[in-house]
Amino acid sequence: MTMQQDGMNAWRGGGRVSKASEPGEMTSLDVDLTIELPVRFVHELSAAESLQDVLDTVARWSHTMFGANRASITLAKSETELALIAMQGNNAIPVDAPMPIEGTMVGRVYRNRQAEYAASFEGSSDLDCQMLRSKGLRCCLDVPMISSGRCMGTMNIAHETPDAFSDLDRQRLQAMAHWVAASIRIHHQMEEMALLSGTDPLTGVCNRRAFATRFGALTKRWQCHSAALGIALIDLDHFKSINDTYGHDVGDQVLVAVAKALTSSFRKSDLIARMGGEEFCVVMADVDKPALMVALERFNQALASLDVSAAGAPIAVTASIGALLIDQGHEDLGQLVSHADKAMYRAKTGGRNRIEFVHLKESAT
Repeated sequence: MTMQQDGMNAWRGGGRVSKASEPGEMTSLDVDLTIELPVRFVHELSAAESLQDVLDTVARWSHTMFGANRASITLAKSETELALIAMQGNNAIPVDAPMPIEGTMVGRVYRNRQAEYAASFEGSSDLDCQMLRSKGLRCCLDVPMISSGRCMGTMNIAHETPDAFSDLDRQRLQAMAHWVAASIRIHHQMEEMALLSGTDPLTGVCNRRAFATRFGALTKRWQCHSAALGIALIDLDHFKSINDTYGHDVGDQVLVAVAKALTSSFRKSDLIARMGGEEFCVVMADVDKPALMVALERFNQALASLDVSAAGAPIAVTASIGALLIDQGHEDLGQLVSHADKAMYRAKTGGRNRIEFVHLKESAT
């Protein structure tokens, strides 16, 4: 017997065959039930580098271990839709296809957080069951993925033969779905922790520590392209006087408003960071001088329109900006921010509220 056959038998097992069930009927789990996993399945899970890799691996092995003609995983997309994000086998409903919660078996399982088994699609009015039937499938088993009281989505297996799955299959698939849900929850928690550790808590943009890491990754990718790299170092003018005159709470409001102005003025792909105090930095890959200057002028216009006031009067905010454009060459990337800083200082000494531009050519040293 092959490893895959052994794994399939371990998951299918014996037991009473479940007939078509109303919502909520198949809810009890045998706590003494054991689950055997193929060794190769475990190895592939451990080698997965992303959550998508994990879900793809689970879908692929569910297809094998349950002897199904199709295995799929959906995740909640909105209050009205689920999204199919992993699938193996029959392509009746393709990956990334949106699936309405209303009027579908999978939506009902998600909404009610209870497993359902359609032993036959005959007479079913559910949209997803009709779609599966149109591609030759005849039955499906759908279970919710629940962790910490929250339903993340569903797992589904389908077969070309009616009444192909047993109640034991349902219990094993449900246990697997709970494990997948826990993995998704942990992944999301890790993403949130990484975001918080790399985010300035006041303004919500990248902090200086995360900037150093992301800047290194960005410039490494940039070195593989011929387009120029743009850097702008932005220092708010007379910010100390704003704090001294109106208080630090108002100063914080200004910083938050400036960060929003930066976010709205630059591309989503651009790196925006608060370097400390009233100093911000923006890095633009694949840009030329006109595009860099247009973005900076757009930011200056946003600064002039900031909606921050104190004692009933608007607070005027301006910035001195050192803008740097560098062609691909042998320039030491670690010195780029230093060049931009020097340009920004010249903008300060040259009268403030202005942009000092520097173009480092390929031959620059």
